[in-house]
Amino acid sequence: MEKVIDSFSIEDNIIQIRLVNVPKHPRYIARIFEILADSKVNLDMISQVMTEDLMHLELTCDDKYQKELNQAIVSLKDEFADIEVALSKKYFKMAVGGRAMEDTPGAAAKIFSILGDNNIHFYQVSTSKRTVSFVIDKENKQLAIQKIQEAFNMEEK
Repeated sequence: MEKVIDSFSIEDNIIQIRLVNVPKHPRYIARIFEILADSKVNLDMISQVMTEDLMHLELTCDDKYQKELNQAIVSLKDEFADIEVALSKKYFKMAVGGRAMEDTPGAAAKIFSILGDNNIHFYQVSTSKRTVSFVIDKENKQLAIQKIQEAFNMEEK
């Protein structure tokens, strides 16, 4: 039987970017991403939350883009006065996955149960058919790795 979760990866040096009060129109959202791209910020995780009239975007990038990100934030604030921007470096990113995930109901439920049972809070989630990526406090890194490895019978890397 194929293992549902057979791999994980860790990225320690990330910046989480939270944009609040983002206009919902697709053109505005595209413009935000154009500004980030023009500033040479390479994003690797994108999540959104919709509210009645606005949305919130949560993004991550490698911390090597700090200078470029600072430049992009200035441009964003110039163009979108109401957008609130918050940055954090207190998190790491973990991605878990496997080929069998796309055909196995409950894989994400098990991952979230592991985190919940161990009081490991996550602050951003992104998924695909074969992976779940989440942002967690750095102080819980070793515990998260240990519990995921134990739950899915993975050898330590």
